This record gives sequence, C-alpha cells and structure tokens, in this order.
Amino acid sequence: MGYGKSIYELTNLFTIYRWNNRPAVLRFTEADNVFHSLLLSLVSIEFLNNILDEKLSISKNIKAKIFKELPKIILSDVSLDTKKRIVSKDKAIWDKVLDKSYDELRENKIFGVFEEDYEKDFEKYANFIDLMVSLKEIEINSRLFPEYYSIPKMETEKKLRKLRLDLPYINELESILNYVLKTSTRMTTMFRWNKNHRNVRSSVSSHTFMVTVVSVIFFYLSKNSDEELLNEIIIASILHDFPEAFTGDVITPTKKKVKGLENIISNIEEEMINEWLNNEKDTEKVFSRLKKYMINPFEEEYGRYVRSSDLFNAMLECAIEIKTGNSQLLFREAFFGMKKELKQFKFDFIYDLIDDIEKLTFFN
Repeated sequence: MGYGKSIYELTNLFTIYRWNNRPAVLRFTEADNVFHSLLLSLVSIEFLNNILDEKLSISKNIKAKIFKELPKIILSDVSLDTKKRIVSKDKAIWDKVLDKSYDELRENKIFGVFEEDYEKDFEKYANFIDLMVSLKEIEINSRLFPEYYSIPKMETEKKLRKLRLDLPYINELESILNYVLKTSTRMTTMFRWNKNHRNVRSSVSSHTFMVTVVSVIFFYLSKNSDEELLNEIIIASILHDFPEAFTGDVITPTKKKVKGLENIISNIEEEMINEWLNNEKDTEKVFSRLKKYMINPFEEEYGRYVRSSDLFNAMLECAIEIKTGNSQLLFREAFFGMKKELKQFKFDFIYDLIDDIEKLTFFN
C-alpha cells in the first residue's frame, strides 16, 4: 500500500461519528475529537515545559496520540461504556482485538511514522485531556438531551476528579485548557467549502487534524532528521487555522478578490488573537512562543511543510467528493489547480503521492 492510499484511508475518521447511539445537537467526528486533544496536548506540553526541568517532547507525545487513534480506521468507534463492559468481562479479548487491529495497520505505511508511546510524565495528562474533550461533547449535548447524557456526564466528571489527584499543576493548567477548548470547539461547527454541497463534510477541526498528520508524513518522507524543525511543523500545523475560530472561514478566492484585502484580514486575525489572549493572562503566557505559528503558519522552512500539507488535504477533500459522485465542476477544477500548485514545492515524494490519490479518485 502506497503512502497516498494510506493517507486516503485516514479520511475514514471524517465519517466516524461519536455518540452515534444518542441524539445530539453537535456531533464530533473522530477527526474532530483528535484535533482538540492534539491542541490541548500541545498547550499542556508548552505549559509544563515552562515549569519542569526535564522538558517534554512535542513530537513524541503528539505522534503517540495520533498512533493511539489509528485502530479506529479499522474498528470504527467503540463507545466507552461498551469497551468498559468488554474489558470487565474479558480484558484479554479486548487486548487481542487491539493487537489484531495493529497487525492489520502494519500493512498501512503510515503506521511506522507514528509508532510512539507517551512519555511517562505526560501520559496521565494525555488521559485527562481526552476526558476533557469528551466532557465538552457531553456537556453541549446534555443541555438539550439530559436524559441521554446525564450518566456519561457524571461518570466522566468522576474520572476527571480521580485523575486530578495525581496531576501536579492541574488547577492552573485546566483553567487554560478550558479557555482554549471553549474557543476551538467553534472550529468543529465550521464546515469547509461551505457554500457547496458536500457528500463527505469536513470541519475546520477535522481538516486541521489531517494537516497535522500529513505534515509529519511529509517530514518523514523528506528524510529530514531535524527534531526542532519537526516540532515547529507540528505546532504550526495544529495552529494554522486557529484564527478562523474568530474570523470564520474566509476562503482564499475571497481574500484575493481585491488587492490589499488579504493583508487586512491577516491584521484582523492578529488583532482578534491578541484580544483573546489579553482576556486570559495565564493563557497569554503559554502562547507567548506559540502565537507566531498561529499568525504566520506558512513562514520559514516549517511553513513549506504546513502549506503543502494544507493544499494536499484540500486536494484530498476534492478527491473524496469526486470519488463519491459529487458532480460540481468546482471540485475537479480545484483538484487539478492544487495538484499544479503542490508540484511547485519541489518535494521529491509529492509526485508519487499525487499519483496515488489520482488513481484512487479516477481509476478505482
């Protein structure tokens, strides 16, 4: 299986909806959920690295989170309650299910790119973050459907209380994470290509998850070993669309409609980010180093990877629409336009990836 096909399979996470046995006013896909966990993990690592003597690795812990989610490409989403009951009846069976899933995934080329474990000092924080993101989904939906979410809400809050006892610095950190998550949740309610019919919808948050994954794959395929560059690529990937939580999704053709408009929008984004940070001083302190990656995600060497990944994933979204029978000419025109633009980045590996996606789209 080529890398292109492996990446294409990851888009299954666009169509795996969480809590799908309950009514919901806002339903996260698995891709949405992972994005929020990646964002809060990045913020947590930055916060802890300002305190701890032993620095946590951004790349190792972010890759570990992505690796943990890969079995869902095969398993779909097994609810926490169902999984808990399976484990209580026969933990060995559930372990075998996971092992078999990972065995199947080893045929997928991206498996080796992300095969990492959390650092010991970060694993409990990662578990706490996953529960925080789940609780956000539950809280939103419980306002309209309390009879379906009151028990999961109570159980999740109980698990969070238990984890808090073992986590240093959690009070200050949790306040920051709640502030960030409250804002990033807007990215799940924003859908890309908004004025056009979509067969497979992707939110800004699910797109950002894919950009992060593909940026890391691009770094791997470029045979680069600069760990600091990889960290910058990951940070900029996770944060590259965060300003849209404030401005909404202003599409590129609109930005370029009149000369000077793109610069004005960039200035507005920076103003809104600064206002958001100024309202929460602890968050502002954590973002002091991260802010430049929100405002200028496509700058310098890291920007080459992030921008090319951004374009590749937009092309991939077009490919899915074409493949599923969406006849709007827009998606074909955009597909071939982005294919041409991607080749200008002069990454040796990009040609094979484009070929893989083109074959899956038009010839399978």
